[in-house]
Amino acid sequence: MSNNSDKKKIGILDRIPVYLICAVTLCFIIVFFVSEKKTFSQNENRKLAQMPEFNFEKIKSGDFTSGFETFVADQFPARDAFMRLMAEVERITGRKEINDIYLAKDGSLIERYKYPKNTAKQIDQFSKLAVNVENARCMLMMVPTAVSVYSDLLPENANDPDLQQQIISDIYSAASDKLQKIDVSTRLKDEAKKTVSEPLTEDVTGNRLFYRTDHHWTTYGAYIGYEAFCEAAGLTPVPLSEYKGEVVSENFKGTIYSKLNDPYFGADRIVSYSYPDWKLSVEYSDTEEVTDTPYNKEYLSEKDQYSYFLNNIHPLITITNDAVQDGAIALVKDSYANSIVPFLLAHYHTVYVFDTRYYKGGPSKFINEHPEISDVLILYNMNTIDNDTGIGGIF
Repeated sequence: MSNNSDKKKIGILDRIPVYLICAVTLCFIIVFFVSEKKTFSQNENRKLAQMPEFNFEKIKSGDFTSGFETFVADQFPARDAFMRLMAEVERITGRKEINDIYLAKDGSLIERYKYPKNTAKQIDQFSKLAVNVENARCMLMMVPTAVSVYSDLLPENANDPDLQQQIISDIYSAASDKLQKIDVSTRLKDEAKKTVSEPLTEDVTGNRLFYRTDHHWTTYGAYIGYEAFCEAAGLTPVPLSEYKGEVVSENFKGTIYSKLNDPYFGADRIVSYSYPDWKLSVEYSDTEEVTDTPYNKEYLSEKDQYSYFLNNIHPLITITNDAVQDGAIALVKDSYANSIVPFLLAHYHTVYVFDTRYYKGGPSKFINEHPEISDVLILYNMNTIDNDTGIGGIF
């Protein structure tokens, strides 16, 4: 009799872990579905996936399943804490690629580049803009990212570091002849050879071309891009030494950092440049606000510190510089261009800045209606262009 009783006790004890797992799973499911769903991640600076629409067509196509998986991943309870824990474990165990982020040899974080799907659309839209612009000179600058420029810092077995440059070459070859193509890759890579072999400087300018924790180029990287633009446009660049440089942040943790959320990787420094003799007027079309600077210091106290440049996102920004008598340029761009604008102001009385994700009507109509615009610069980076929703409205 006692043997049977002991067996029952053992059987119950054996099932306790199963009961606990079931209870924890049930609690997790309840918490997941009753908790308030976030629409935006401040940490990652992006919109979060929402519950996909449920219908037969989406189930049949597989869109519902993939959408639901993304929804669960984005709305996972304590998601940031789990991301941090997983990144720390993988780093400690020697992983050199975590969540599509390479841990570079110099301690920086470099985002992996994936083969693009929308190159043909980009070529078509760039070409249409050039064809539709009647009198202005049109130039195209495709900016490589750290995965291409700092390829020597990538861990062994990283995916093809030459792929990004090959895609740039393909775009340049296929785009309209009306577009003057600007080679910024060579300048960045030549500069990278110096900065990789030399220690980082501690002065105000620094010598990093890309942030350690973010996908953008630094202000110094943007200056190298400005030099490439000047060479193509037949302009003489203003030496960096003539600008007033200021370190405005020492605690910038960018978009790449947010994908790992691991404090081990530290923070970046943000530097801004201004020219003392300039008198600027910066007008935002959506808010009708007018300021005297292309910077907004309020963002330096927020997670998205890069929005310090050009005051975040606006459909059209009109910047005038009374220190320059004439000339106007239209800049059709993504966020990489935000930190190059202060340098362009040295050569144009007016700089029109278009974000075609939000500007409706197409820049070409505006450009043709403003005959003072002599130059058009299309500037995009290779990291985010494949998913840029503004490409479809670029002309």
